[in-house]
Amino acid sequence: MMLLAAGPPAENARADTLKQRLEARVGLRARPVFAPSGRFRTESGDIFVLDRTGPKALLKFQNRDEVWALEGHPAPRGDTVFKNDVGETVLRASKLGGLTLFTRRTPNGQAVTLVGPGEPLSTRRPLSLVALLRAVVASGHRATRAAQHPLAVTSEDEITAETAAPIADAAAVVAEAFEDLDRSGRRDLLARWRRVVLVLGDRAEVKADGDVLVIGLNPKTGPAGRPSSARIVRALKRGR
Repeated sequence: MMLLAAGPPAENARADTLKQRLEARVGLRARPVFAPSGRFRTESGDIFVLDRTGPKALLKFQNRDEVWALEGHPAPRGDTVFKNDVGETVLRASKLGGLTLFTRRTPNGQAVTLVGPGEPLSTRRPLSLVALLRAVVASGHRATRAAQHPLAVTSEDEITAETAAPIADAAAVVAEAFEDLDRSGRRDLLARWRRVVLVLGDRAEVKADGDVLVIGLNPKTGPAGRPSSARIVRALKRGR
């Protein structure tokens, strides 16, 4: 016969539940942290939408075309950091649910506040062939202005209802990258390129073919399936 100094099962269950609640309240129990979805405002007044409904967090700043695909990573003190495709930390979610945004202007981060619901960024809106052509031509004009010489953005793959929107999105991100280099005084890095070709495949990539910049994208995985403007900028700075 084994005798233990223990209360009845019901009391043990209540004690365990109380202990778990207390630990969770004071932050002693490790819990997975996920940034909430919604519309946020930074301390400096910038607005962005964060969508956490998919496998990767999606972030879009107000009045910007690019949607950033961010991957969550565990951080010290039970926090979670969300990084872009070049390894830069964009968001940090604390164990208690607070969010901090990191940008070039605020490398040390600034707190953000949830101000309301945000539209889902993972939803793909269908795009007609005419709308796609207009979007690609507009991106070519933006890239041309940034580079200060004629520069075409094209795709040589067959266009379908499933690929039209991802191609238009990738073209806009290329234009964003070129404009970013122009704004930062690095237009010299754009002198080499005469054409940008968007190629459908199974992964995101950036590579050079003479004076042609080749952007690979997987149309099945949304923003995560094409390189971000930061990745394109980094590739151009490295000369490839």
